[in-house]
Parts: sequence; structure tokens; C-alpha cells
Amino acid sequence: MADPIDPEQRHADLIDEAAEWLAALDSGSASVSAFEAWRAADPRHAVAFAEVAGSWRDLDALRVSQSDLPPPPLADMAEEQPRPRRHFLKAAAGVVAVAAMGGGFAYRAYARGKAETVIGERKTVAVANGIAVDLNTDSCIYWRDAIPAALWLERGEVAIRLGAGRALDLRTPGGQFRLAPGTYNARLRGAACELAVMAGSVTDARGMQATAGEVALATQGMLERRAEAADLARITAWQNDTLVLNGESLDYALAEINRYQPHKIMIGDPALARLRLGGTFTTRDPAEFLSALRSSFGVRATVGTDGGIVLTRG
Repeated sequence: MADPIDPEQRHADLIDEAAEWLAALDSGSASVSAFEAWRAADPRHAVAFAEVAGSWRDLDALRVSQSDLPPPPLADMAEEQPRPRRHFLKAAAGVVAVAAMGGGFAYRAYARGKAETVIGERKTVAVANGIAVDLNTDSCIYWRDAIPAALWLERGEVAIRLGAGRALDLRTPGGQFRLAPGTYNARLRGAACELAVMAGSVTDARGMQATAGEVALATQGMLERRAEAADLARITAWQNDTLVLNGESLDYALAEINRYQPHKIMIGDPALARLRLGGTFTTRDPAEFLSALRSSFGVRATVGTDGGIVLTRG
């Protein structure tokens, strides 16, 4: 019969596992669904993760509080010996209750603030001195004010304004990127993030940059700049509650306008999907868009009992 695993050793091993998850989630290199599966598999996983997340937050606060202290003498620094990671984490563990931390992701535990919007809502938040973020419809962010500040884009689309002297680490499913002072638009597209640079520059871990006037697709921690000229006015049109179309198909147009509508517009006749549209439309009310479809293409809009709208030929 095998010897039972020592409970203290098992907990120490779980602390190591939780620390690895926290670091991977914080950098954007881990799968959130895989982390949730690990955390839900055993209540002890949630306990270990809560301890580690609390430790990281407290250690960060300690770093900030000591930033104004003078450096220690060189002799003292030479005498200091590096401590094992496990000892370092266990020394600060247990500060935050499991109930408060067990249900969140790593960046939620480490962040200092959160803001989100529902479908059809826009919001502007000042996440720190010199840093403002506009949230588009159905979006969610977390942030931490530090040097540099950190912003996690969990859902949707945002416009970011960084004042002089403020840099930002933007963390997305597509990786982590450094933003210099300037103005940007970031939109999640599946596992990637579309980054548009109005002013300033964004840099990936390789040192690849996208600069003013460019749009890049961020995926797996790398930037891939678009070859074609960027239409920044179209990308940022949402900030004026408008959608600009320039020959896109109807199915594309609906995917965009439905982002702002609690009751979705659907195509009832598949042939309509090939229609090409142009013009500027408000995102606040689909009536103008539906009226244009009726007058230009004879498309009829029928409202269902659930509030959804179905498009068919008139």
C-alpha cells in the first residue's frame, strides 16, 4: 500500500500549481476555460488559488508602499539570499478570504478596478490619472494603476487615451502589449484583438511596433500589421454612435448593428445576405437602417413575438 501524501506537502504543491495558473492567466497565455476546469475539480484548488491571488495583491501593495524608501546599503543587499518561491508565497498567503477570491480569474483578483457595459450602452471611465477609457456596447475591462498601468480587456471594444508620461500594458486574449502615450482603439475578435493606433505606438514582446495610422491584429502575443491603408474614421465611428458601411454585405452589416440591439435582426431569405450596402447609420435605433433597406432593396422587416426582426423580400 502506498504511503499517504503528507497534507502539508500536498498544499504546498497546490500553491505552486496555483502560482503557475496565476502567472499564465495574468500574461494571457493560459486558457480561461482550462483554468476554471482545474479550479472546479477540487475545492482545495480554489483555496490555493485564493491564497496565491491574495499574496500577489498584497506583495504589489507592499512594493508600492516601499517605492519611496531609500535603497538599502550595498552590503545589506549582498547579504540577502534569494528565497524559494514557495516560501515567498506562503509567507503572505491567507490574507484574502476564499469566499472573496475563489470565484474570480487571476486578473480579477489582481486588478484594482472594473467597468462594463450592457448591450447598447456606452461609458467613459478614468482608470487612473492621465488614462481614460471609453467602453463600447457589451464590453468589460479590469485595471490596475501602477507603473506602467495594466488594463485587461475581457470583452468587447474600447477606446484608450493615454496622457503624456503614461504607458499601459494592455492584456487581451491575443497577448500582452505595451502602449505608449497616445490614443488607441482595441476590439476583441475571437482569440485575437484588433488594435488601431490613432496616435502613439503599440509594441509586442518581440519589439514589433504599430504606429500612428496603422491597424494590427494581435494574436498569440504578436502583432501583424495590415497591409492595406487603415480607415480609422470607420473604426472609431462607434464613438459617435454611428456605423459606416462601404459596400459590405448585409450579413456583415447585421453582425455589426446587432452588437447594439437587444432584439436581433435576422435574415429570413438567404439570398439577401449578398446585398451590398453603403452609408452611415445610427447604432442607437435600427429604424433608419431598416428604412434604407426597404427603400433601396424592397426588403421587408417583420417583428416577431419575441421582439426579434426578420428580413424578407417585400
